[in-house]
Amino acid sequence: MTAIHLWDELFNEPFPDISITLNQQGTAVALTYLLAHIWKTRYPLWRDEARFLQVSSLIHHLQNSYGGGPEAAMTPLQVDCLRVYLTLGQRYAELFPDNTTWQADITTLDEERLSTAVSDFLTAVDRDYFPVDDELWVEDIEYLAGRLETIDLIPQGHELNFDFTDDLDEFEEPLRTLLALVREEESEDLPDIELYGLSETIAELPLPPPVRDNLPALVQMVTHSTGNVWLDWSYGDLAQGGVSLPEWCPDNVAFLKEEWAAAQSFLAKEKALIHWVNADRPTRLAAVRGALYLAYVFSKKGVRHETGPRYPHRLSRSNAA
Repeated sequence: MTAIHLWDELFNEPFPDISITLNQQGTAVALTYLLAHIWKTRYPLWRDEARFLQVSSLIHHLQNSYGGGPEAAMTPLQVDCLRVYLTLGQRYAELFPDNTTWQADITTLDEERLSTAVSDFLTAVDRDYFPVDDELWVEDIEYLAGRLETIDLIPQGHELNFDFTDDLDEFEEPLRTLLALVREEESEDLPDIELYGLSETIAELPLPPPVRDNLPALVQMVTHSTGNVWLDWSYGDLAQGGVSLPEWCPDNVAFLKEEWAAAQSFLAKEKALIHWVNADRPTRLAAVRGALYLAYVFSKKGVRHETGPRYPHRLSRSNAA
């Protein structure tokens, strides 16, 4: 009866004249007719939150108790595909409400077409919101459903986990020098300097403007102490379970987008300092290294210690390890 009541609320036509047995199997068959018509009419269920949740609950019921049959209007795989299709509609309504063309290429409920649609959605998020992984590894319906449940973001923090670090020769100066210090790798050019907390001292020193204005930001970035979730976490932190991926929801998306916008000033300063140093590398790299050493001296020979956890903030508002 639930299927018939929902049909009456959604569609201006009578429920199909089919024989319904009043048992669990008959109920499942009736539900497949409702779901098949939602797909056939491309009914925008995501515009009605209460109905969306109700139909989602019915789909969950079918997925856990229904094995299909000749009387059904949809196969179990099609039911799974419809779940992904409706979730994708919900995501578009939340993030891209003006996009009315995303449905055009989903002509059938199958994994191939849904894979393309989910990839297109993730590419749009990566372009307009913040960095996410838009590559899909398999055309599997459960995998696609998962990609629409959690945000596979791409953290921008410099890698400090030795299991994932690149060779220092891969980096431009002065980033290479700073990473060598924070990773505690031996250097002939500088003594061991504790970088944590050194950015404030650098900002107070009488240094050339490009160094004074940009080096503190770079020190914060390599020590993961910017206070920005995009810059204070790295791929290694995610891979090692240091943080849980956030869920797709408007609050998390708004928070991550705001944080990504705030990260741009740090990234711009990093780029500016690298460009400035490499325009006259011998002289300007020496200036940067001299600034680090001077700050080291002014901060009592670098005797500075962290007073709290290295990651005092959370990756998302709702789901962090």
